[in-house]
Amino acid sequence: MAQVAVPGPAARRSPSGESMRVLASLARSLYQRLPQISERTVAAICEREEGYREERLIPLAELRRSVHDSLQEYLAALTRIPQEQAPSREQAWATGRSRAELGVPLESVLRAYRLGGGVIWDALLEEARSRPEPPTDQLMEAAVVVWEMTDELSAAVGQAYRHAEAGMLSRDRTRRQALLQGLFTGMATERDLVFAAESLSLPEKGPYMVAVAEPALGTVEAVARPLLTHGIRSEWTRQEERLAGLLALGRASLETVKQSLGELAPLRAGLSPAVGSLAQVGTAYRQAELAVRAIPPHQHLITSLDERLPSAILISSPELAQRLAQRVFGAIFELPGGERSLLLRTLRSYFDLGGSVAEVADRFPCHRNTVFNRLARIRELTGLNPGLPRDAAQLVLALDASELMSLAG
Repeated sequence: MAQVAVPGPAARRSPSGESMRVLASLARSLYQRLPQISERTVAAICEREEGYREERLIPLAELRRSVHDSLQEYLAALTRIPQEQAPSREQAWATGRSRAELGVPLESVLRAYRLGGGVIWDALLEEARSRPEPPTDQLMEAAVVVWEMTDELSAAVGQAYRHAEAGMLSRDRTRRQALLQGLFTGMATERDLVFAAESLSLPEKGPYMVAVAEPALGTVEAVARPLLTHGIRSEWTRQEERLAGLLALGRASLETVKQSLGELAPLRAGLSPAVGSLAQVGTAYRQAELAVRAIPPHQHLITSLDERLPSAILISSPELAQRLAQRVFGAIFELPGGERSLLLRTLRSYFDLGGSVAEVADRFPCHRNTVFNRLARIRELTGLNPGLPRDAAQLVLALDASELMSLAG
């Protein structure tokens, strides 16, 4: 390809009407040479742009057709300049969309388009010099218009590319979210399961874990980031006021997951047991949801289902949980608010501290006899002795149920 002449200072002045008419005339003359100009452009693109060199991205026949149509649009735009008609951008838009869909890098697309502009400029110079009275001065005066046209059509290509890319990303995000929802609800088909790992950029085999977190703070990318720093790849979706995530654990432990999520703003998160396949994700999601619901209201905690099993069992049967709390603590619930709260907090501390009356007394603080009196009052109202294992089990479950069902007031 001939060396492209660089417009001098004179070309940057507003071109005269005569130079515009000369440019349009030269452009019309190039129509007859369009096949040769197109081949020259294709050869230059394939030589200089690796993104076009491999036919796996764009077949040579398609490249030839696209280059021909783009140059034709370019020449047509130059011929319309004297009439001050806006250039058509239809082929530029089509090229931008097509290259985005084929995965050709945008930088390669724009460089290829500017290569075409350079070939057109060379051809205009050749055409001008071939005439008996070469209008090279007028062409050089109009050079700025040629390069402005190149920039304008290149900008249209870039805009179309980015628009198509955004549309593809949106469609891909929608498809990924739909696939993730299918896995969580157990509605994923066998075909979905086959392609799920690739579509969600996750490994083909587990272990996997599901996390359900609330409130749904920030973006899904922000939630995935701290996990990724610990080698845990994840995909997240919004479920009303919660975020649900599918985590590919690799070699990460439960504690690593808890530590990673703990780097976010205070939240409540339930974690399922690890599962070995995507077919088990629906069960894991239900378990993670139970785990987060088993966290008492107003507590920020990241916990696994296994750590909250008794509470999860209560949550899974709300009617029985409410009945248990009412049967055990019914008499306490009827007490004035202050006394009711004091007795239940004392009982919770008693169990949390391993039945140590002395430590309970230090926590409140009060005298040990005061703690003994409160425990005696609880035995009187419930008929259950916190010091007996079977009675203690009922009292602990009833405490959990009252807190989870917000019955204690």
